[in-house]
Amino acid sequence: MGFPGAAGEASQGADASEARLVAACQQGDAAAFEELVRRYKDRIYTLAYRFLGNHEDSQDLCQETFVKAYQAIGGFRGNARFFTWLYSIAVNLARNRVRDGGRLGRNKGVSLEDAPAQALALPADLGGSPRDTAMRHELEDSLQACLNELPDHYRLVFILRVMDGLSYEAIAGLLTCPKGTVKSRLNQARALLRGKLEERGLL
Repeated sequence: MGFPGAAGEASQGADASEARLVAACQQGDAAAFEELVRRYKDRIYTLAYRFLGNHEDSQDLCQETFVKAYQAIGGFRGNARFFTWLYSIAVNLARNRVRDGGRLGRNKGVSLEDAPAQALALPADLGGSPRDTAMRHELEDSLQACLNELPDHYRLVFILRVMDGLSYEAIAGLLTCPKGTVKSRLNQARALLRGKLEERGLL
């Protein structure tokens, strides 16, 4: 049986744990940063892949996100959750990546040696071998291909709202645009995506 407020207390506990890790990292504790990376690297990688559509650039973006976070964490003041701050770094990098049409990481002048090597380890194998897993990945690839065809500003809003579950307010803050604009772009993205999925016989 659950208790009133239990979920809120669990969330507060997670926030407190995160705050302790951030404070330790600001004091030079590399292990604390590695724990933050362990907690969030899958979500950052997933965001990158959904927006960029290929594994190599997504791994680059994931790594650069944590490098930049490590370099700037001394200035993090806790006005928002660390993950929200980290997410904003990843979103801005993704938008810049598409705008510039170039590679991330070394070509942007950021050394991957600036963060603990263990923290930046990414999984080499993102899938499994069973037949059902292969079929699921094929469907996911088809959905990703449809997402890739959306205009950037529609694709990003769709990813943030539908796939990551961010609130309209949070998305508006990340993208520095009115909440009404977020809703309008989301409606357009859904309509365009539905049409593309229908064309492929997926709906």
